[in-house]
Amino acid sequence: MSDILRDVDEMMKADRMSQLWQEHGKTVLTLIGLIILATAFNSGWTAYKNNKAEDQTSQILEALQDKDQYSALRATSEKLDGAGKGFSAMNAAALAVKDGKLSDAISLYDSVIADSSLPQDLRDLASVQKTSILLDESPELSAEGLMKILQPVLDNSNSVWRLRALMVSSVIKAHKLSDYQGALEDLALLSADNRLPPSMSSQVSALQKVYQSQASKIQSAPAE
Repeated sequence: MSDILRDVDEMMKADRMSQLWQEHGKTVLTLIGLIILATAFNSGWTAYKNNKAEDQTSQILEALQDKDQYSALRATSEKLDGAGKGFSAMNAAALAVKDGKLSDAISLYDSVIADSSLPQDLRDLASVQKTSILLDESPELSAEGLMKILQPVLDNSNSVWRLRALMVSSVIKAHKLSDYQGALEDLALLSADNRLPPSMSSQVSALQKVYQSQASKIQSAPAE
């Protein structure tokens, strides 16, 4: 993992962009997403602890200390409501992904997305994470199918996860459709957003260079 992260920094070097894209394209985006997700859960969990009922917090912390964290968190999510339910389910889904139980993770994300009683930010995050997993693990799915999951987040300019959704959208367009111009348009929206964290900004810049390189190759290819 550390080798790939070092490679991300070197993506700024034009002579390595094409090679890195072929070797690490989706993996880099997955790592970026995990970094963003970890940061968000940390800040979100702090806010949750400060504002939600002590008994729900205690139940979630108890589940996190269980030897079988996944099962404990999933069971806890079925007992709680509101944000507590959502946080339990999302943490259980993250553990399922870590253990390679992707169908279980998708099921949990679906339950969060469908639950209108949960905070919209958690539902948006579930949509983004589900799309990211399906993009990487289900190559048979169409770009249209993936974008359908992601579109509500993209359409919500107030969503804290819209920036992440734009990045996933750019990958869908590049990988599934070879639509590098469309991918660049998504990244341009990201670059123009003053909420973009500096760490994410450098990744966006690197990906823009990669997509521009790929788009140039297509444009310069001789017509058949």
